[in-house]
Amino acid sequence: MDFEPQKFFIGIIDFFSILLPGAVLTYLFKDAVGPALLGGGYSDLQGAAGWVAFIFCSYLLGHFLFFLGSLLDDLAYDPLRRTTAKEQITRLLNRRNLSPKPLRWLAALCFKQDADAAIDRILPIKKSYLSRIDAPQAVNAFQWCKARLADGHPEALAAVNRFEADSKFFRSFIPVLLVMLARALYLKQWALSAGLLLTTGLAFLRYVELRFKSTQQAYWHVLTLESSREPTSTAAPASSTASTPKELLPPTHAGGVVFRNRHSRVEYLLVQAKKDPGDWVLAKGHIEPGEDTARCAIREVREETGVWARIAKDLKVSEYAAEGETVRCQFYLMQAVDHGRQTDRLRRHEWLPLDAARNRTRYPEIKDLLTMADAARCAM
Repeated sequence: MDFEPQKFFIGIIDFFSILLPGAVLTYLFKDAVGPALLGGGYSDLQGAAGWVAFIFCSYLLGHFLFFLGSLLDDLAYDPLRRTTAKEQITRLLNRRNLSPKPLRWLAALCFKQDADAAIDRILPIKKSYLSRIDAPQAVNAFQWCKARLADGHPEALAAVNRFEADSKFFRSFIPVLLVMLARALYLKQWALSAGLLLTTGLAFLRYVELRFKSTQQAYWHVLTLESSREPTSTAAPASSTASTPKELLPPTHAGGVVFRNRHSRVEYLLVQAKKDPGDWVLAKGHIEPGEDTARCAIREVREETGVWARIAKDLKVSEYAAEGETVRCQFYLMQAVDHGRQTDRLRRHEWLPLDAARNRTRYPEIKDLLTMADAARCAM
């Protein structure tokens, strides 16, 4: 039988994810719990008998801790994963409030900006495969990707399993650290409590980071495999838009006229133009493949200004020429609900009353949009 270092390493990590956490708690509470369970027999556990009892208790307790740690996937990781920017856009589109700001800040710390890019492309692929047997929801995307890699791609699967095993190691230690923290607080060991609190937070961040990397590795490998597949059909030629009426052409961009109520007055949001900081424009941007105009508008406003805004009303599709191309931009009246992290930090943005905003921009189309937006707001 061939020796496989990757599988051996993963097995060792899985083993210590159970044994080490159990050993820590067994050692910590052996003198307090041992006599209560074994009575006078506890003092007889010396030498080999003591080691056997210690390892047995460590392994048994480690399995319980491993189970408690696994609850973090559903109770902590998944809810945190649902506070990324993409999910916040979905909440605003569904007329729901944003997630609490501390959770959004933590998600921004744990996950990179395009955290959902891979999963957004994997889900349609998984659905196309499993729909053939009428089971599109029978398995989640991560497990499906692992099953794909298990069929003929052991090295890729080993890389995924290694990240997953490392994440389980830190996940299993979090319950141990919490128990130790509770004990230190009970004994009023404040310095130790502060250290354990910091260590627990770092262990949680490391667990989240490694679990995220394991899922991303699985998605990236499957996407790479799919990209190398021979096309099964020839795509139909794109239909010509030369004879399509202008009003029926789909928008290429989306943006918003964003307002807020501040100190008993209404203000509108303008942002510096990309190419000329002296120009002030409305936040807008290109619609990504598979993205609808409303989602694009919320995303672009947040990326260009850091402002989270909810769509209040459709305004109009504005058409103009930019760099030799015709741009059709769907604008919405949007109401600011919060302020987050601005992606494009080199561009300033300002809140101005209607007249000041109209005077700040030099584009007649934007002046008209501001006037239209104010009228629509008053009619709400």
